[in-house]
Amino acid sequence: MVATGAVRKARSSVLGVRAFRRLWFAQAISTVGDQIFPIAATIAVLNAGGTAVQLGLILGARWLAVVMFALVGGVWADRISRRAVMMAADAFRAIIVGAIAVWPGGAPLAALALAVFAVGAGEAFFRPAETALIPSLLPADRLPQANGLVSISYRTAAVVGPGLGGVLVVALGSTTLAFAVNAAAFLVSMMFLFGVREPAMKARDAALGSSFLRDVREGLAEVRRHRWVAGTLVAASLLLLLAVAPLTVLLPIIGREEYGTDTVFAVSQVCFALGGVGGALFAMAYRPRHVGSFSWLISLAYVGVPLALLLGAPPWVLYGAYMIGGFSWEPFTVYWASALQTQIRPDRLARVSSVDWMASFALMPLGLALTGPLAEQVGRDAVLVGAIVAAVVLTLGVLRVPGVRDFRDPDVSQGLR
Repeated sequence: MVATGAVRKARSSVLGVRAFRRLWFAQAISTVGDQIFPIAATIAVLNAGGTAVQLGLILGARWLAVVMFALVGGVWADRISRRAVMMAADAFRAIIVGAIAVWPGGAPLAALALAVFAVGAGEAFFRPAETALIPSLLPADRLPQANGLVSISYRTAAVVGPGLGGVLVVALGSTTLAFAVNAAAFLVSMMFLFGVREPAMKARDAALGSSFLRDVREGLAEVRRHRWVAGTLVAASLLLLLAVAPLTVLLPIIGREEYGTDTVFAVSQVCFALGGVGGALFAMAYRPRHVGSFSWLISLAYVGVPLALLLGAPPWVLYGAYMIGGFSWEPFTVYWASALQTQIRPDRLARVSSVDWMASFALMPLGLALTGPLAEQVGRDAVLVGAIVAAVVLTLGVLRVPGVRDFRDPDVSQGLR
């Protein structure tokens, strides 16, 4: 009942704003495309004879592109219309994925790798612009509601995306159709963005006269100035390297070899997303006294995923672990986004958000690339144990950084409202 009330309240206040409503629909539909793509790409790589090492390298190309282009995207989103940046990113991704969909006889591994890289580059422009656009459309007191709805749309799309991708790929045996639907989702998102009217920002005009490198340095300096931001980004980057990346590569492999089906891979992703919807609803309704401590500690429930894989649990136990893991991560997403949007200067927000994306995923490509060879050398069980240990150690360590406990500078007396 509390969660239902939170959604009703958010709908009446936040979705009543036309510009945000269109933005919300756009990013939700675009995220459907984001979620269909890795399912289709993973199965396409395996169908093309790709090994675990090749799969890790190809999936890692997406995060490599995010790392390479996030700062560029952030700078331009602080210079020109953020809506325009998002629309261009959607159009670019639609063209790339559409080309893979019509590739005669199915795209080879090299083409799939380039497509994954290009889609990641588009995402690197889209996401920082989106994060920075939201607070320009809404007052500060509505941002937690808005970010909660955005998180819900992410996770709902993450249910629809893998579910739709799974149906198209597994049931119909066609990655071509999955890629085509993926491209269409990006085009629909772009159409919704046409109706968003973005307020002018005076600081942006001054930014056009500055150098690109100066803009990048300002963004990095803003991150360093807030120790809680820098500390969280370092911890998140290491967590993705040591815990998330190994599971991303190992789950589809284990699904085929231990459970004998690709369904375990697809359903696990859906369960994680369903849990995320519940976690976002919870975060919209509940405001902990110390948002940072709460966010990090509850996220430890994610270790149930590598533990279930380590113990060879039945599929329903694995699905439950993924659902709990999704629930435990989403409060962090909601509280973190709201903290950045209220604590960071508006004219630097896109750049800080881009640093967030870049730093968070800086080591993800390395983790994806190394998981296959490492598992071959030391065994999958050792890799899974390492993921559990890393999650616990990093969580306890980052909570010692000043400001992380509340996601704000220690000398700030008032928290987010």
